[in-house]
Formats: sequence, structure tokens, C-alpha cells
Amino acid sequence: MRPNLPITTRKIRNHFHYSFWKYLLLIAIVLFGWNLIYTTTRYRSPDSLKVEFMAQGSYLGDEKLQSLADKIRTDVMPEMEEVTATAVNFDDMYGDMQLVVWVSAGQGDVYLLSKEKFQSMAANEATMDLQPYIDSGALHTDGMDLTNGYVLNTDTGVSTLMGIPVDSLAGLADYGLPTENMVLCALVNNGNDTYTIKFMDYLLTHLKTATTDTAAEIATLTGQP
Repeated sequence: MRPNLPITTRKIRNHFHYSFWKYLLLIAIVLFGWNLIYTTTRYRSPDSLKVEFMAQGSYLGDEKLQSLADKIRTDVMPEMEEVTATAVNFDDMYGDMQLVVWVSAGQGDVYLLSKEKFQSMAANEATMDLQPYIDSGALHTDGMDLTNGYVLNTDTGVSTLMGIPVDSLAGLADYGLPTENMVLCALVNNGNDTYTIKFMDYLLTHLKTATTDTAAEIATLTGQP
């Protein structure tokens, strides 16, 4: 195709007036392509080098919750490349579906869930049997009421300890997490059993009491005296 010579300022203005959308489209395609390449090629930590904590009901947000994950990594698992904590709130209508998608995709290692969400997850055998870890001393639950952590298998009639109720872990409030009728559990296909259990045990052994400052903060946020 031969250029329409001579090229004048008027022709250039007309060209951009009628063809500017082509340049916008080209820029959009380039940006999309770059993002796609980056997303598919960037390094991701393998499951064996990361722990993900998914916590329902946090009112202080991800930043405060992530500070807990950072502390656990520093204190007991510095060899992990990633230790993350995410606050989740399930939609009333699609919450169960959202949880099923996460579980099916193996997203998250340790979960803090309401009793109802936990039972739904455990009933589908998506959570680990924690009794062997208590028996071996990997999980310390001395003095804790584990009743709400047992789930009955209706086919076998056997109750299995699939979660740890956290009613007595007042220190979770330091990070904006509720404790009443909440259960701590581990995804059965987490891909990192050893450090998943270490993360859970840290919560069980280090968060038994809340700080005075946190109690005041809770009162301020909830409007309680």
C-alpha cells in the first residue's frame, strides 16, 4: 500500500481523529498480553513452602491478620517462603458454594470457620482428622473443650475429631477474630501437613489470652462499655 503523499499536518489530524480507537485497542492488547505472560510465568511458592490461613469474620481486616501470619513465620517457620492470612466473609446466598470452590481447588491450609460452615466442610470429608496429631503431641489442646470439633459419619456411626473449637482462645480477638462457636480446622488436601499443624498449634498455645489494649479496641468498635 503506497502512502498518500505528501503527509501534512491536516492528514495526520484526520488520521488520528478517525483511527484513534485502533491505537487504544492496540495498547489494551499489549497490556493484556503482558499481564497474561507475567501471570502465567511468575514464580509461585510450592505448597510445601507456604501456609495459607483463611479466617472467617475478621473485623480488623487483612493487614492486622497478616501481622499474625508474619509473626508465626518469624517465630516457628522461617523456612517457609509464604505464610499468609486472609479475612473472609461468606455471602449468605452463595457462601457454601464459595467454600466448596475453595476446598475443591485446595485453596487455604488452615481455616477458622463458624460451627455451621465447619460441619458442612467436615461432613464432606474435606478436613483432616486431628486426633493423631493430638496423640503425638503435635497439637496441644490441654484444657480445651473439643466437643464441637467432632463430626459424626452417618455411614459408619463413628465420630472423628475434625476441628478444634476456639471459644477459649481469647487472644484471637487481638487480630479481630471471633471465637464464639468458631472452629479451627485443616484442609485435608493442604499439601503441607507438617507446617499446617505447626500453624494451628501456634494459635492453640500462644493465643489463650487477649491484651488489655485489644479489649478496649473491641469495646470501641462494638460500642460496648
